[in-house]
Amino acid sequence: MAKPKYKLETIPVWDALEKDDECFLCALMKEAEQHGVDFYLGSSVMNPETRVKVNENGFCFHHFHLLSKAQKAQGLALICDTYLEQSREKLKKSFQLLQTSPSGRKMNKAIDLFNSEISNREKGCLICTQMQTRLDRYLYTIIYMSQYEEPFREALKKSKGFCLHHYKELINNASDVLGAKEGAEFIKFITDVELNNIERISKDVLWLTQKYKSENKDKPFNGCEDAHKRTVSKMIGDYRVIDPIKNLK
Repeated sequence: MAKPKYKLETIPVWDALEKDDECFLCALMKEAEQHGVDFYLGSSVMNPETRVKVNENGFCFHHFHLLSKAQKAQGLALICDTYLEQSREKLKKSFQLLQTSPSGRKMNKAIDLFNSEISNREKGCLICTQMQTRLDRYLYTIIYMSQYEEPFREALKKSKGFCLHHYKELINNASDVLGAKEGAEFIKFITDVELNNIERISKDVLWLTQKYKSENKDKPFNGCEDAHKRTVSKMIGDYRVIDPIKNLK
């Protein structure tokens, strides 16, 4: 039996699996995202170490807007105050060059420098990083438990599987967790689970298209009222890491 690389996150994984969502990894990422928002708008904002991290990394477009929508003005104002001040300092040279450079090559260089500074300023996101860290542990737990814990394997076999995005993450991590041979066995197992659920949802969304025909108007929906939404969830997922951790420097 392989020795776990991470501490296995068995309780949250089991809890999410039992909710019977189209992708329980999406459900876990939703919880991770909300935890990140709550953390950075909570008492941690008074911690100097947290403020330093925020000043250096900030948040992606998506998560800055989630922080803004959380209706916690004081916490976000404290974050924005120091983040904006440091941004002004980092962009000071670029702004000066844009104000003083003549047209032509020097102005183009000034523009390139500003573009580079903005790109670097927006790389990395503390909430995305937290989410990615959790996702790595959850992926490991699912793969490991699927191979070595029969009750979990059986429950996963009966589950609704994963969105295609998180399915991709699972098969890409299988060999790292289990080795080549057992990794291949897991990939075959999880692919069977995924294909069975894609077939299920394909039938659901097909019936939804047919239900609106006049000859079927009095027939039951058979639980397919939301099949279009579930299909979208299956194809692209509901909660994903927006700003990949690989962008962090």
